[in-house]
Amino acid sequence: MALFFSLLAAGAHASLPLTETIYIIPENEVELSLREQVVDVERYYRRDRIGAGLGILPSVSLWIEFTYCTQDVIPGGKSEIGDLFLTSKFYIGDYWASRLHSCFLLRIRIPTGQSAYSSEEWRNLSLGKNEMTIGPIFQLDFLDPLFIHFNLLYTFREGEGEDFYGGFYLNIFKGETWQKLFGLNPWGEDTFLETGRLINDYISLSIAVNTDIIYPVVPFFECYTSFRVSGSAGSLDDLPIEALGINPVLLLSAGARYFFTESVYGGMYCIVNPLWQKDFIKIIYGMELSFQF
Repeated sequence: MALFFSLLAAGAHASLPLTETIYIIPENEVELSLREQVVDVERYYRRDRIGAGLGILPSVSLWIEFTYCTQDVIPGGKSEIGDLFLTSKFYIGDYWASRLHSCFLLRIRIPTGQSAYSSEEWRNLSLGKNEMTIGPIFQLDFLDPLFIHFNLLYTFREGEGEDFYGGFYLNIFKGETWQKLFGLNPWGEDTFLETGRLINDYISLSIAVNTDIIYPVVPFFECYTSFRVSGSAGSLDDLPIEALGINPVLLLSAGARYFFTESVYGGMYCIVNPLWQKDFIKIIYGMELSFQF
């Protein structure tokens, strides 16, 4: 399996700016990555994303990513740490004569940045609230050498004044734990999946196409959208945040990566919001570098 994913690197490799790929780091190998973005949200910001990934098992990889936000593009502007992300991918399998591949994603946002609910200073650069994202990732080897990537992800997002992880019950010696199915009973009171706690949650869909026909250059194109799964979130509906005050969301991305070797690449890309919504992301210019050893 590790050999399979190594051969697949030219077509998929690490996640694209808007779309996760099925790429799994080979066991016991490490990936280091850096993304630097210039983000237009009524004014220009710079957001740095520094990540490290580890191939834990042949079918399991784990990444940790830090974000750092700066006002204005030039050095010297006010800066502050953003949110931290933990991401795991679990390889599921191959189908349709090994032309369709899938894995499962789990991503946890740790709110090390300012809350976007109470402060607009870094809004849409970091959230400052807990989130948990889960869902499948697919890759279709459509017409060699064309690759199609598809994500269908559900994000549990912390509400205002909510104890995000307080809905889990882990003490197996209490009957309440079994009654509430460890907090996964949607009909139980004060559980993680209680209906009233889901009003901030949203579903995101993304699709990407890339090709290695001109390898070592790998161009790609992406389309992303998201929407909230339930009704009003109350006062939060006035906030210009994805799947709250900003809905629907549509983002388009295009770029290319250059592979210096099979394990080292650099890239450039641009993300555009064609709806040009007020107080929301309008355009992102990005550069990235990744190497694996």
